[in-house]
Amino acid sequence: MALFYWNTHLETGNVQIDSQHKRLFELTNNIADAVSGQGSLPEAPALLGELIDYANTHFCDEEKLMCRSSLSAAKKHQHICAHQAFHNRVQAIAAKSDLEQAETVNEILNFLVNWLVTHILKLDHLMAHALPERIEDDGPSLSVQEILIAALTESERRFRQLAEQAPTMLWFAGISGAREFVNREWSEFMGLPEADMKATDWSLFLPPDDRERYRDFLTDRLRKHDAGTIEYRIRAKDGHLKWVLERVMPRLDADRFVGLIGADTDITVMKETTATLEKLVAQRTRELERLVNSDPLTGLLNRRAFDERLDLEIPPAQRYHRPLSLLFIHIEHSKQVNDRHGHVVGDEVLRAVATVLKDGLRATDAACRYGGEEFAVILVETDRREAFSIAE
Repeated sequence: MALFYWNTHLETGNVQIDSQHKRLFELTNNIADAVSGQGSLPEAPALLGELIDYANTHFCDEEKLMCRSSLSAAKKHQHICAHQAFHNRVQAIAAKSDLEQAETVNEILNFLVNWLVTHILKLDHLMAHALPERIEDDGPSLSVQEILIAALTESERRFRQLAEQAPTMLWFAGISGAREFVNREWSEFMGLPEADMKATDWSLFLPPDDRERYRDFLTDRLRKHDAGTIEYRIRAKDGHLKWVLERVMPRLDADRFVGLIGADTDITVMKETTATLEKLVAQRTRELERLVNSDPLTGLLNRRAFDERLDLEIPPAQRYHRPLSLLFIHIEHSKQVNDRHGHVVGDEVLRAVATVLKDGLRATDAACRYGGEEFAVILVETDRREAFSIAE
C-alpha cells in the first residue's frame, strides 16, 4: 500500500517539475512497500544511484526555472542550498560502509519522506508560484500542513478500503479509546451495523468477569502508549459467547500518540479444541495413574503405591499423636483352591476379597494387594480396638 498518493494538491502547476516529483513519489512508495514487507528490498547502491540521477536532472531544471521567477535572492539561495543538502545527504549515506542493506534502505526512506514534506510541499510550491507564466488560482492557498493532510487522506481512505476487505477483524480508536472505525468483519461477527459498532461500548458485550479485565487492559494501552495482547469472551450475533484474541497497537502520527489499532481473531474453535484435548489428557493421565498405582487383578493399590501412602500417613500421626492402624490379611488355603478349581477360580476369590475390602472401608482408608494372596489396609484415625472390630 502506497505511503503517498499523488493528487492535485501536490501539483506546482509546472508540468516539467510535477513529472519529476511524481518520479520521486513513486520511488518513495516503492521503498516503503519493500520496508513494510510488500516487496523485496532494493540494492542500496542502485537506489542511491537513482537518487543521484534524479537530483542531477531535477535540480538542474529547477534552478533554470528559478532564474525566471520573481523569488528573492535569499529564497533562491535557500532553494539551491536545499539541493546541495540533498546531494550531501545521499553521499553521506553512500559512504556508510558499515550499514546493513535494510538499515540503509530505512535511512533513505526516512530522508525521502522528510524531503517530500519540507521541500516539494513547501519550497517548490513557493518557486512555482513565483514563475511569471503561472496562472494564479482564484481559490484560497493551502498551507503545507493542509497539503500534506490532503495527500495522506487519500492514503487513509485506501487503507480503510483494504481494512474492509481484510479477513481479520480490525478497529481504530482515538486517544479517548472510543472507536472511530470498525471494519466489515467485526460488524458481521457482532451482527451490528458499523455505525452501531462505533457508537456502542463493546465491553458491554463481554461477560462481567471479562469486562473489567478488558477495560483495564485498554486503559493501560492508552496510558502507556504501548502494544499488548489479550484474550476475552464476547457475545456474538448468534447469542453465544465467542473467544477473541486481540492484539492492540498504538497509532502514531510521527512520534505523537493519536489512538489505538486493534486486530482481532476468533479463536473459539481453537479454545474448544484445546479444552477438549486438555480434558482427554487429564482423563488419560488419571487412567495411567490408576494403572501405575493399581493391582491389575483386584483394582486395589499395588504395593508401591501403598508404601507411598503409608509414608504420607505416618508423619502427621506421629506429630499430632493421632491413632493409625494397619491390617495385614492373608487368604488361607489359596493353594488348595487353585489346585482343585484352577487359577481362574482362584483369581475370582482374590477379586471377591478385594470387593469386601473396598465396600467395608471409608474414603480416607486405603487397601492394597500386598502379595499373591496377601492384603494390607491403612486405617486412619483408628485405634487398636476399632481396628480389631473392622478386621472382624
